[in-house]
Amino acid sequence: MPVETRATCDHCVMLPAETALPNPTFFNPHTKCCTYQPAIPNFLAGRILADPGPEAAMGRASLERRIAARVRVSPFGLSFTRTFALLYIHSRDAFGRDAALRCPHFSDSGTCGIWRHRPGVCATWFCKHERGETSQRFWGLTDKLLREIETEVAIWCAAKLNVGAAALFRSESDFTNQADAAELDGSSSSTRYSQLWGEWAGREGEFYLACSALVEPLTWDALRALCGPRVGVLAQLVRDAYDHLSSAAIPARLKWESTNAVPAGHRHYALTTYSPHDPLVISERLLDALSYFDGRPTEDALTAIRSERHVSIAPALLRRMVDFGVLKAHSL
Repeated sequence: MPVETRATCDHCVMLPAETALPNPTFFNPHTKCCTYQPAIPNFLAGRILADPGPEAAMGRASLERRIAARVRVSPFGLSFTRTFALLYIHSRDAFGRDAALRCPHFSDSGTCGIWRHRPGVCATWFCKHERGETSQRFWGLTDKLLREIETEVAIWCAAKLNVGAAALFRSESDFTNQADAAELDGSSSSTRYSQLWGEWAGREGEFYLACSALVEPLTWDALRALCGPRVGVLAQLVRDAYDHLSSAAIPARLKWESTNAVPAGHRHYALTTYSPHDPLVISERLLDALSYFDGRPTEDALTAIRSERHVSIAPALLRRMVDFGVLKAHSL
């Protein structure tokens, strides 16, 4: 898998002391980017509970508290509450800042308690990317692939462990789409909860451990066999995105996508393109040369820049302009 060295979780680059960029989108040191409550599929919940490592103790404890509270705890896994969803969707500029949205598995020491067994949405999100928009597209598709697999496998586990064949999909749909008013005060309806869990009610941890045991030996071929056709389609899209990420090819024609340029030190400017968390800093001389990329052949543009601006743009820098969306491939 690609390594994103610019996104440093242990020494967060999104904290105020770590960057000199003008007016950046800082994160709260007490939350970092962990202002999101991920859905944890049943088999990953089992892996968290089964992890004996001392570094996993906080994660086990936080998961056990969520299971004991019985809020959004189902045979398919643990999900965020409707209260959290409303806050997350309607809170402006809250991501990375609002402590009310902090993940329950994020420790006071600034680490993730379930890191070794985190779901795909957490494993594929980065504040900054080595290759900007090109990397972001690869990870975004990988996230979709992993979410699809997590959903399919969680349902498979619930069916294998006899949650109740007739009620299985009705309960899953009800759990996903309908809010429980009792959630507003941090509790859940005992009747609805018992119907959801059936004979496994009160043995949720045991159930999740059994899910983990079912999934542990599965190979990729076995996963493909039990999942639907969407997994195959998404897997191919991920492969295509990886091939693109592995290529250093430069499009035959490029066009400058004009963006706001903010001063960032002596004769340098910060351009915000694919992400507000990852502005690209370029020199004034390079900024002045971008207008030459107007859809003409790339080599013609580079020749004109050398002749008229006395600036030579290295292939790696040009590729970076493409990766970050400053320059876009252009077709006639």
